[in-house]
Amino acid sequence: MNNTASTRRVMAGAFAGALLVLVLSTVLGWHVGPEVAGETDGPTNAVRDAPPGTCLTWTRPDAGDARRVKCDDPHLFEITGSVDLAADFPPGAPFPDSVRWEGIAADRCTEMSVQYLDGRFDPNGKLGVNLLRSGEKSWNSGERKVWCGMQDSAPSGLLYPTVGSAKTADPSNVHPQGMCLGISGKQVYDPVECGKPHAYEVVGVVNLGARFPQEFPAEPRQDELLAGECARTAADYAGGAEVVSRKGLIVFWDTLKQDSWLAGARRVECKVGAKLKDNSGLAPVFGSVKSEMRVGTEPAPVLLSKLPPGAPAPPGSPGTDVQRDAGVPTDANSEHPGGSPGPTTTSGG
Repeated sequence: MNNTASTRRVMAGAFAGALLVLVLSTVLGWHVGPEVAGETDGPTNAVRDAPPGTCLTWTRPDAGDARRVKCDDPHLFEITGSVDLAADFPPGAPFPDSVRWEGIAADRCTEMSVQYLDGRFDPNGKLGVNLLRSGEKSWNSGERKVWCGMQDSAPSGLLYPTVGSAKTADPSNVHPQGMCLGISGKQVYDPVECGKPHAYEVVGVVNLGARFPQEFPAEPRQDELLAGECARTAADYAGGAEVVSRKGLIVFWDTLKQDSWLAGARRVECKVGAKLKDNSGLAPVFGSVKSEMRVGTEPAPVLLSKLPPGAPAPPGSPGTDVQRDAGVPTDANSEHPGGSPGPTTTSGG
């Protein structure tokens, strides 16, 4: 649920730039993975000798019950390799703090994961790089091995299940039509029920690859296409061309960067949300555009997750019902990847 994709709307003034900054700022930090510790504080048997390509899931916040599953089944982590830190942290070295662990994840796991994906890593995509580690007790006993991998981490640090191997899945950072993304302060947060305060509601997904089958389209070309497509998609979803504006909402969309395109991403979201009156950021929206709703006049409260980073999102909560991603469609009639009911629009004309 990486929200770093460039987000745009045809709107006046500086709010277009402010919105982009808001979306970017939600995911620039790292959330270090949980300690994959069993009863002895060391790695569980499911993790200890797991080769690259192993997919794991767990239910405990500390991942102490981590187990291997088929990658076609819902999972929280796909191992891309392991790293021995002994050369950098000799016996007696203190257990790294969270900042140091973040640096280790970024420095040691990113390159390994890019290699695992054969270069098809989308830095703005749905899946991000992180690591699993043992606890402090095992560290003090000499354990220095960590496991790198790919995961779908929300802004809170909670992990959401995914299906299919990261090596073959479409990396596009999109959500199903009808999904609402929460709001914390003025920033995008985790998926929520649309009746709760949210930053935006996804009204559809556009497959840019159908309109641009070969060359990367510069962002102005994407904007030109998406301005019409997202307006039409929003009108169809909301039940009329004037519904969105009448309810005080605006239509905006994502665009793809070239590195995302080269990694295989082709799909972007169309969404509706609202801005605060002072143009300082996103306003909380209560309710779906398809029903009774209202727009808040004050910034939403800043939220703090009740669960630690690396914990799985509560079962049954929005965003946890996942289906296998079918990959990037090649024409307008292809089934929408992931099985969502949202339309895959392809043309501005």
